[in-house]
Amino acid sequence: MSFTPISKSLIVASALALSAFFSPVMADDQEDADALFAAQEWPQAAGAYEALLSAEPDNANNWFNLGHALHQTEDFAGARDAYRKAIDAGYQPAARARLRLARVLMSLGKEKTALNELEEIAKTGGPSGKYLLTVAEFEPLLENARFLAVVKALTACAADEYRHFDFWLGEWDVTSAGNAQPTAASRISSKQDGCVVLEEYSVGTAFTGMSINFYDSAKETWHQTWMSNAGGSVYLEGALNKDGAMVLSDQELPISKVTGTINRVTWTPNNDGSVRQFWESSTDDGETWAVAFDGLYTKKSEQ
Repeated sequence: MSFTPISKSLIVASALALSAFFSPVMADDQEDADALFAAQEWPQAAGAYEALLSAEPDNANNWFNLGHALHQTEDFAGARDAYRKAIDAGYQPAARARLRLARVLMSLGKEKTALNELEEIAKTGGPSGKYLLTVAEFEPLLENARFLAVVKALTACAADEYRHFDFWLGEWDVTSAGNAQPTAASRISSKQDGCVVLEEYSVGTAFTGMSINFYDSAKETWHQTWMSNAGGSVYLEGALNKDGAMVLSDQELPISKVTGTINRVTWTPNNDGSVRQFWESSTDDGETWAVAFDGLYTKKSEQ
């Protein structure tokens, strides 16, 4: 049997078409589904993911995306089922799927089940508690004790340890020992939703410095990093002592080995609302100590 050039071309074209028909097309279908998702063509994206999942029912990402697409079309029951399948299939981060699931459960009037999902998130960590307070679906829960417990659990820097240095917050005049009048000014403020205590210190315009202070939950210790316009840096770590004073030192830090000097600073809250900062240094590995700074912080509002 022989073929003319035209019939050969037709055979080649037919073969290519058949090859494309029988070859795996999941990659192209996945790209199409993801493109519809990115374009926010929600009904079409939902249909595309449903088709993919009929052939690959363990694809956690596709279950989540199907849930998202159905959620956007307000098919809350369908979205609920898809989010649950995403979680069961191992979707990561699971907290994201549980949060979406909690939202659709609220839309379905299932408050208790929604709270169950939020409590699961609180166990492992997820979105911030501050964010949960802004989610419209959770508005009916704003006075619910279970919901507020979840918010607290997901609120960073909410533990008591993060408040140990709050006695230093305020606008202060600073008077060095031996002086009758203030020698410096200091503003101590809470930043990053209570995670940071920021110090801004100045002696007129000639000398300025600032420190960032925070509780390191991993090390269970407070940390201070100080830098001034004179280029002087200090790194300290410590905690409250039994008398309620904050004691920070670099004795156990590598920097003290480099400089040959150990610094120890104690902030003591006084009954009248003032704070004493007492800075000592040692050049003989703690055998003897010299006073580097002794200052009294008095609230400006009280002057």
